[in-house]
Amino acid sequence: MNILQITPRFPWPLKDGGALCYFNYAKGYGDTGCSLTIASLNTSKHFIDYQELPNHVKALGDIHLTFIDNHIKPIDAFLNLFSDESYHVKRFINKNFEQQLTDICNEKQFDVVVFETVFVAPYLDIIRKHSKAKCILRQHNVEYQIWETLACNEGNPLKKWYLNLLAKRLKKFEKQQLNNFDGIAAITKNDALAFKESGCTKPIHVSPFGINLEKLIVDNTNLEMPSLFHIGSMDWMPNQEAMKWFIQNVWYDMNHEFPELKFYLAGRNIPNSFFDYNNQNHIGVLGEIDDAIRFMNEKAIMVVPLFSGSGIRVKILEGMGLGKCIISTSLGAQGIEAKNGEHIIIAETAEEFKYEIRNLINNPSEIIRIGKNALRLVKDKYDNKKIVTDTLDFYSKL
Repeated sequence: MNILQITPRFPWPLKDGGALCYFNYAKGYGDTGCSLTIASLNTSKHFIDYQELPNHVKALGDIHLTFIDNHIKPIDAFLNLFSDESYHVKRFINKNFEQQLTDICNEKQFDVVVFETVFVAPYLDIIRKHSKAKCILRQHNVEYQIWETLACNEGNPLKKWYLNLLAKRLKKFEKQQLNNFDGIAAITKNDALAFKESGCTKPIHVSPFGINLEKLIVDNTNLEMPSLFHIGSMDWMPNQEAMKWFIQNVWYDMNHEFPELKFYLAGRNIPNSFFDYNNQNHIGVLGEIDDAIRFMNEKAIMVVPLFSGSGIRVKILEGMGLGKCIISTSLGAQGIEAKNGEHIIIAETAEEFKYEIRNLINNPSEIIRIGKNALRLVKDKYDNKKIVTDTLDFYSKL
């Protein structure tokens, strides 16, 4: 199969869930014998130099990069208030990228064009004009739901109004796009149901995030037992919300009860305000780290107290693939076929988080048991090659 994969950023380096999700499918296409062309917006936020890419990344396929400065600009954001366009989407529209896609489609014939997220959906008309390929929208989240939840949880009236406006416009755009494609690839069953409830009549396939298990090597040599940690992209608002809530409502009490227990926070683009917590109450704010796998191998209990978002949390699956014991909300764990108390621990309130942390510290064998079960689940259900093969079957049927 000849595939064009259109992404809103190039998936390298692999330091956040979005990059991993794009990259693993790109690798999966190649591993299953597909010919892959990647067209990526080379954003100011995630800019990469092609010449500096490792050879195994260049080998993913025929790579085309188009620079775009998609920083949030106060003047543009203000002027956008007087239009009905989604500012989230508008920041990814670029004339040079349109020309790049036109040139690619005039040079090659594709069987399938995969649009990674609704943010590159504005380029559908260009593809339709220059290609007869089937067009798939691969949605990693129900994007507008994230912003609706953030607005609901916001206390500042002005900020709440603005978040609601962003959510309303993104919702309108997202719903309008669903039936423009030949098929939808959803990350979770919940997301697939949300698309149907939004009026989607196109075929929908649930294609969860896949793990390249050969990269996840469990190593407990330097395991700090017990210890707590969180790792994720800290420029994503749901993660910021989660960590503020956890530190203020859970961690301070845990630190008082277990004075030697440590909590580590790692991830890229951590806001400066979080570094105020560093070295206080046994909190270590590490920022972006070079080796996420080594970091996770060295810590015992992963906490993911998400209260907004959709799709699958990639770092939870990675943590499971490293045999970590994970405590998350049901929303954070959605889309993962894990049983509470067997593969993961679910907690919804501050008191429930404190109870579960306390129980694990007092029963360290439970940390090991749940981690082993989690690893077994990932091997059985989330092997990347199998998931990509099932997705290719969906493309073929279209």
